[in-house]
Amino acid sequence: MTESVAPSARRQATRDRLLEAATEVFVEEGLQGASVEAICSRAGFTRGAFYSNFDSKEELFLVLLEREFARQSAELQDTTDELAPILRGQSCAIGPEQAAEYIAQILAPKGDTTAWYVLETEFCLLAMRDREMSAGYAEFLSRSHAAIVGPVESALAAAGRRFTLPAEHALAILGGEYERAIKITALSGAAAPGGVDELARRISEVLFAITEPI
Repeated sequence: MTESVAPSARRQATRDRLLEAATEVFVEEGLQGASVEAICSRAGFTRGAFYSNFDSKEELFLVLLEREFARQSAELQDTTDELAPILRGQSCAIGPEQAAEYIAQILAPKGDTTAWYVLETEFCLLAMRDREMSAGYAEFLSRSHAAIVGPVESALAAAGRRFTLPAEHALAILGGEYERAIKITALSGAAAPGGVDELARRISEVLFAITEPI
């Protein structure tokens, strides 16, 4: 390994460890409750190491959001890729009940979804009061929404259906139903009534209301 590569690798390792430590501290303390000192202590680094990688904990959190969304997007793509041949192999049209079963597979918890929702909501409130932060967050939201259009439309096409309105609008409607369930979970401290299966049923009903056979 050359000397020019080694510092870059060490810097990336430091950055990754800070991100891992920050995730733990944010989940435990909340965005506002978490301090740079606590993150550095958890990571085993100094404040200098922190500020050589991030300008603020808010910038670090936005990087974490990007990383978490990339993870979720990859999982969504993997799940829809697995379901596509199954959907295309159906001998008859898929109805809302059967669609709900497939949607439940996509929605099955793969991480601490509620904790991330609470943290992102907290970050959103902070961003509303900071123009520079809000610009970065708005850009993240735009990219994240656009990134899921392809996998969802591909899964729909495999099931023989398509949206009857622009995909971005349709996903905003479906996302609202999902966010409502996560919000109930966050507020009550318990799973939304009916859990994933009930949420999948409601999303399936909405989905069939805004799609049509190809």
